[in-house]
Amino acid sequence: MTQLRGQIRRVAPYFRSALFVGEPGCGQEAAAQTLHQLSPLSQRSFISIDSSNSLSLFGGDCSEEALASVGMFYISRPDSLAPIAQSTLLRLVRRYGSQAPRIVTFAERGLRPLVSANGFSPDLADFLGSLRIVIPPLRDRREDILQLLSSLLQRIAARSGASIPQLAPDLVDAARLLPWHGNLPQLCSAAEGLMERANRHILHAPDLDAVLGSISKPVSPHPHEIRMIRLDDVVQEHIRSVLFACNGNKLRTAEVLGISRSTLYRMLDIPSHACSQSSRSQPVDSSSLQMVG
Repeated sequence: MTQLRGQIRRVAPYFRSALFVGEPGCGQEAAAQTLHQLSPLSQRSFISIDSSNSLSLFGGDCSEEALASVGMFYISRPDSLAPIAQSTLLRLVRRYGSQAPRIVTFAERGLRPLVSANGFSPDLADFLGSLRIVIPPLRDRREDILQLLSSLLQRIAARSGASIPQLAPDLVDAARLLPWHGNLPQLCSAAEGLMERANRHILHAPDLDAVLGSISKPVSPHPHEIRMIRLDDVVQEHIRSVLFACNGNKLRTAEVLGISRSTLYRMLDIPSHACSQSSRSQPVDSSSLQMVG
């Protein structure tokens, strides 16, 4: 995430459009808002476009001058962007040049599939795709999990007036090793569930297991679609799932997988001395961690 923030800071003063790619729920709109805040048009408004407001915005309710005064349009669902909205955005870009609203969109696999399948404007796709930014999923940001979870717990505690719970080392290890297919929405739901259990004891891995078991998994809109991911990612996901099922016991995990413990450390890219130390560490007080945006 430090690399992502650095990339956003570098391009924010100069970009006119950006395309976020990656999995849903990884913080794309927050990244777009950061781009807007650092852009030369940050004093203007930020408007998120979806299927519910695209026609009202571009179908005649707003004048072209009013649309041109916007600082950034964020398009969360380009596949549902009405043709009149596409043509209006292109006209704004061509007419107002560097003073035109910045346009940022999110497309899980890029915009080219929409051009061929949905009739998305190829000219707008070329303009939006000039700057491509990859937003990594949570499972590729394991070192961020603890700070994100702690930040969420702090915000929930501040909202409810509850005390911030302590996180035991086994829960921290389990959270870092989970695949988090639901990304930030799933992590937010887990934080809400953990806060409900926080008044009883220090939170351990079984608490996280119980909370995640009560969260219904999101239903894929394409249940028979093949997941286009690398074999290494599949292996990593399986290893972490087994480790979580073994409550973070790495020796037991290695036995179940039929590999040595040193091989397990190497496959997880975890130094063996760090793993041995984590088992002796103290519970983590989430209030002592810096909140992350």
